[in-house]
Amino acid sequence: MASWIVGAMETYRGAMEQGQRRWMDAQQEACSCWLSSLMPGFPLSEREVERRIDGGLLAGASIWQAQADIQRGLLLAVEKLWTEMGRNIARQWPDDAPIAAVRQALEVGCASGAALSTASRQAGHFAATNFSGIPLKAARDMRRVLRQT
Repeated sequence: MASWIVGAMETYRGAMEQGQRRWMDAQQEACSCWLSSLMPGFPLSEREVERRIDGGLLAGASIWQAQADIQRGLLLAVEKLWTEMGRNIARQWPDDAPIAAVRQALEVGCASGAALSTASRQAGHFAATNFSGIPLKAARDMRRVLRQT
């Protein structure tokens, strides 16, 4: 009976470990990028200034993306727990007529909850991944417009 709880906790632990590694890697990348952009090297060419600005923006996008990946991993763990919990409860109930209606309601609720969770997770991850690159795209668009004028 408790094996689904153990499995869910292992999934959660794995998501947290993976998220922690991803978060630390993103922070390390951001710090090294931001520190390297502060290194003196004057005079800077226009290309070098652009590279340093873009590098900082990419590092910020990487941090944003790491947060989205962590959230996605945790939501996947919750979806798995939700599904396993519903299955386990339904298996324990007898097939008697009065309980069968409750069991069916539980199964429908678990299925709809899992579907909503999946949709929410996918929409959130899509939004986070697309929003993470907006500052870099804006900076590049601004440079393109400035060059045209």
